[in-house]
Amino acid sequence: MPINRRLPKRRSNLFSPRRKITSTRVTLASMVLLGIAIAGLAISLNFMTPDETQSNIERSIPGDNAAQDYLAQIDDPAQACPPVSAKQIADDLLREPELVRMTDTVKSGDTPTTLLDGHLSLADIYSLCDEIRDVYPLDRLKAGQPWTMIYSDSALIGLEYEIDTSERLVVAMTDSGYEFRREPIPYEVETSTLTGVIESSLFGSVLKIGENEDLAVRLANVFAYDIDFFRDLRAGDNFNVIVEKKYREGTFSGYGTLFAASFSNQGQTYYAYRFTDSKGNTAYYDQSGRPLRKAFLKAPLPFSRISSGFSMNRKHPILGFSRPHPAIDYAAPTGTPISAVADGTIAEAGYNNSQGNYVRIVHANGYDTTYNHMSKFAKGTKKGAKVKQGIIIGHVGSTGLATGPHLCFRMRLNGKPMNPLQLKSIPADPITAKEMPAFKAEIAAYREQLEEHVRAASLPRTEVSVQ
Repeated sequence: MPINRRLPKRRSNLFSPRRKITSTRVTLASMVLLGIAIAGLAISLNFMTPDETQSNIERSIPGDNAAQDYLAQIDDPAQACPPVSAKQIADDLLREPELVRMTDTVKSGDTPTTLLDGHLSLADIYSLCDEIRDVYPLDRLKAGQPWTMIYSDSALIGLEYEIDTSERLVVAMTDSGYEFRREPIPYEVETSTLTGVIESSLFGSVLKIGENEDLAVRLANVFAYDIDFFRDLRAGDNFNVIVEKKYREGTFSGYGTLFAASFSNQGQTYYAYRFTDSKGNTAYYDQSGRPLRKAFLKAPLPFSRISSGFSMNRKHPILGFSRPHPAIDYAAPTGTPISAVADGTIAEAGYNNSQGNYVRIVHANGYDTTYNHMSKFAKGTKKGAKVKQGIIIGHVGSTGLATGPHLCFRMRLNGKPMNPLQLKSIPADPITAKEMPAFKAEIAAYREQLEEHVRAASLPRTEVSVQ
C-alpha cells in the first residue's frame, strides 16, 4: 500500500522559509500595481497622435539611436507601443512557474550525497535519508535505474526514482517538509496474442516475430516442468501466448501479465492458464485444472547444452583416468543463473578442490541435489537456508576441476546416485471442486483463442528445417 508521510524538514538555503513567502507576495502585489501603471501608460500612448508618440518615446530614451532608427523604419510609430491590458500584465506576473524534469540513470558508485550535492546541504541530505528509510532506503539505489529531478524556476522541488519496472519512489519538497510515497509506474497496457514457430531455438523464434527475449524466458519458466528447452525442442514446434505489453509514452517497456499460453512440442500440446484462487494463490494450470508446477524442474538451467551425460565409467577430462560421473554437465556461459529444481533446505554451501563452489540441497521424499563449479553464490545461499523451487542459488562458473564454464548437476534418492533425466514428473494436486467453476469461467475466452491457433498450426504446411 502506498505510504504518504509528511514530516518536518531541516531547511537549507535552497528552500525559502515561510517569512520569505510573505515577502514574495508583497513583491508580487507591487509588481502587479507597477504593471497596471505601465498598462495605463501604454493605453494613453495609444490615444496619442503618431508625432506625440514618437516625441514621448524619444524623450524617454534620449540618445538611443537604435530605437530612433527603428521608429524611422516603420509606417506607424505608434505600433512600437501596442496597447496592453492590465489583466494581461497581471496574468503574466501570476503565471504558474515552469516545471522542468531532468532524467538520468544512477551510475555505479552514485550515492544520495553525490546525486544531491549542490541541491541540498549535507545536513538536509542526511535528514532526508533518515526520514525516508521506512518507505525506501536511499542507500539501495541501483546502477542503471532512472533518477529524475524536478525543478520549478531552477529550484529543486521533487525527486523520482524507479525502484524496479513496476514501482517508483516519489519525493516532494513542500513548505512544511518532505512528502514521499511509493506508487505504481503508470503504463499504457495492451493485451496481445503472439504466435511463433521453432526453427532452431525458442530465443530465435521469439526474436523473429519482433518480440523481446524476455518473452522467451517467461515461456520457458511457465513450461519448465514439462519441456527441456534445449534437449526437447524440434523444428516445427510452435507456441502461442496471450500476454500484456506495456508502453511508456509510446515506447515498449516490457511484458506484463502472461494470461495463457500453449506450446506444441514433438506432436504434443501443453497448455498454461493463469488463475488466482479464492485464497490469493496464483499459479498456472492446464485445461483440466491440474497445476503445471511439479515437484522438480526438468533442468536447473532453461537454455543450456548437455556437454557430458550420466555415466558410471567416464574418462575424466583433467585427471585422465576413468571414474564414475553420476551427473549431468550443462555447458553455459559464466554467470548464467542456476535455479534450485525443487523446494528444500541447503545442507552444504562451500568450496573444495574438486567441486569448486558447490551447493547441496535436501528435498522431500529422500531426494537431494548438488550444483558444482559455480562462479559465485547468490545472496542468501548458505547452510540451513530454506529455498523455493526456481529460486536462483548461484551462477555458472569453472571453479574446482573444470575445463570450462559449466554446471555439474547431481541428484540422489536415499543416498544413491540417479540420472536426473530419468526422473518421473510428480504432479501436484489439482484445483478443488469448489474453485473449478471460477477457473473454467476465467479461462474460457483464452482457451478458445489458443485452441483456434493450435488448430490452425496443425494444418498442412511447408516443412521447416533446422538451420
